[in-house]
Amino acid sequence: MSLDYNDYNYKQSHLDSRGHTPTRRSWDSSEVTLGTWIVVLLLLAIPFVNFIVLLVLAFGDHNVSLKNFAKASLIFIVLGFLLTIFARGCSY
Repeated sequence: MSLDYNDYNYKQSHLDSRGHTPTRRSWDSSEVTLGTWIVVLLLLAIPFVNFIVLLVLAFGDHNVSLKNFAKASLIFIVLGFLLTIFARGCSY
C-alpha cells in the first residue's frame, strides 16, 4: 500500500481541484503598472545588472508584456554586440 500526499490532507495551493496546474494566471495578461515600469527601467540603467534582470524577466514566470520587452531587448543587445565585433574586425 502506497501513501500519497493527499492521504495527509496536504494542500498544494498552485494546483486546482483536479490536481492540474492552471495554464494561465490572472496577472499574466494584466496591465503592467507605471511603478513596475519605473523599477524595471531603473534596474536596466545599472551596468551588468541590466543583463541579469533581462534574463530573469525573459525566461522567468512574469507578465507577458515584460517577457516580450525583455526578449526584444536581449535580441538588440546580442545584435549590437555582434555588429560591434564585426565592425571592429573590419577596421584593422
